Amino acid sequence: MTQQLGEPYQFKRKLSDDSARDLKKIEDWIKNYKPSKEYVEEPKSEEKVEERPKINIPSGDLNFITDENLYKEIVCYIDKTFPAHTKILSGKLSFDGVMKGSNPYIATAVDMFLKSINDTHRIATQKDLETNLEMFRGFYEDTGLVLRSLKDPNKDKANYLSKQIGKANSTLPLFLDLRGLKLDANLNFNLTEESRYKTANCLNWESGAKYSEIDEFGLPKEKDENSSRQIWTLKDGLVRLYLLRDLDLVSDYEGLEDSNDVGRVVLVNFKKELLK
Repeated sequence: MTQQLGEPYQFKRKLSDDSARDLKKIEDWIKNYKPSKEYVEEPKSEEKVEERPKINIPSGDLNFITDENLYKEIVCYIDKTFPAHTKILSGKLSFDGVMKGSNPYIATAVDMFLKSINDTHRIATQKDLETNLEMFRGFYEDTGLVLRSLKDPNKDKANYLSKQIGKANSTLPLFLDLRGLKLDANLNFNLTEESRYKTANCLNWESGAKYSEIDEFGLPKEKDENSSRQIWTLKDGLVRLYLLRDLDLVSDYEGLEDSNDVGRVVLVNFKKELLK
């Protein structure tokens, strides 16, 4: 009861002693009352969880992305995470029974997606691809970056990456696996605790040098003039490294954004790989 909105009502008569004592008891009880959790906690309302489409990753050691729901989840993640760069990420992708398109940004973003959902799969490394080369004949797959110098091509991104590596590990040229890298909002490549890289002398070979044996990163180990496989190299900048459709290794292409329908992102069972 109030006189005006917000103004407490004033009693017009004095309470009797008994009433005053009763009121005091009620006030004390209210002040000291400690309700049991059993009665206070309200049942949690069931939140409506948006049903995610069921995704299917084949059980093979190496897999293309052939599940359309997985493709849609990847595109959704990329668009939400990098809304300013859809043109060179999801805009380069298509699906026709298999996800088509690849560049270093796309491959790294797919790896970030897989890690974000704590999936057992990650993107394949060059060493992974080497275990079944014939599977990739006719396609190309991005697997790494090559840091040759702090000059063009891609000078700004080369300098950004170099600052993270530090002088102790800066003997160039460096090869870096795409798996384990992380993109920021400006599509700079960032190292993580998972990042793997090494100085690779084969990246200084003359362009077109032939090889057959590989090292622990899947890179050419020594020259072999009797082999048909070749590595293509460049002198400066930050470039991509990918397995070409004829199974040559290309590290002389500067277009980090470029992609076409022959490109493929390959997945590997990361947990299974760690157990080997």
